[in-house]
Amino acid sequence: MARRKTSIPVWLRRLSQTAFMLLFLYLFLQAIYMPVNRTGKGIKLFFELDPLVLVSTWIGTHQIASGLALSLVTLGVTLLAGRWFCGWVCPFGALHNLFTSWSKATAKHRITVGGYSVWQKSKYYILVAVLVGAAFGLNLAGWLDPFSAFYRSLAVVLFPAANDTTKGAFTWLYQADPAVGKFHVTAVSEPIYEVLRRHVLAAAQPHYYGTVLIALLFAGVVLLNLHRNRFWCRYVCPLGALLGIAGKNPLVRLTRNEDACNNCGLCTADCQGGANPAAANAWKPSECFYCLNCESACPHDVITLSVGPAREDKK
Repeated sequence: MARRKTSIPVWLRRLSQTAFMLLFLYLFLQAIYMPVNRTGKGIKLFFELDPLVLVSTWIGTHQIASGLALSLVTLGVTLLAGRWFCGWVCPFGALHNLFTSWSKATAKHRITVGGYSVWQKSKYYILVAVLVGAAFGLNLAGWLDPFSAFYRSLAVVLFPAANDTTKGAFTWLYQADPAVGKFHVTAVSEPIYEVLRRHVLAAAQPHYYGTVLIALLFAGVVLLNLHRNRFWCRYVCPLGALLGIAGKNPLVRLTRNEDACNNCGLCTADCQGGANPAAANAWKPSECFYCLNCESACPHDVITLSVGPAREDKK
């Protein structure tokens, strides 16, 4: 059966993910030491939106920083609309989404492995470990929170590599001074390099002893998406587990027209979270990212969003 064209809601979700990823990268660059030494405003925005930071900080210190009040907005919307944050906002989730889209698995295989797995409970045990650790002064959230993990990988691995590669390339161009007739490439490359030096590249790039380990962990995490859709989000992410608990009984829900469904399984093949969109009365809102791939993939328009309390759905 031919695949349907991607629906408008999915394109809107992709646009949202792209916008928040660009915002995350922009704020990351504001924290870098540049020739114009400054710290940009709002660099803590994503951490202030993070309920895991709020809860672990409160458990560990018995205090709540005023800036973390923004995370209550995340929790409040999750109570009403489920794990929308994972599917529409989280930049680390968007990265996993991208790598998942590169999987070459057949539709038949994706249908077989795309549904809910009992191993998805592992992230809830990881959440418990993070919160217990916070009670004893151990900052596991600093390692396993998705924003911390992504920021660390950028700061220690990805940005230093890009920074050094870019500087090396422009230095080579300057020294080699290639030319085509009377036109010198440096006439273009040097102004570009000056803009990058002032606004993107670090003035003095530090390097870290743990770079190789963090690089291997980052590579392993993103490559696992080729094995299972959004592997980190399904099995590891403690923030996702916390939002899954908060969004277990949302008012915004997936509904399915059982009379029109032919059980083709295409919705399961494209499901990012293993939320069982194809199983009658077994949709799992605590695992659903509201990516709406299931709605877009369905050839019979069986799946829709509705607003209302839970009925027979199995959580």
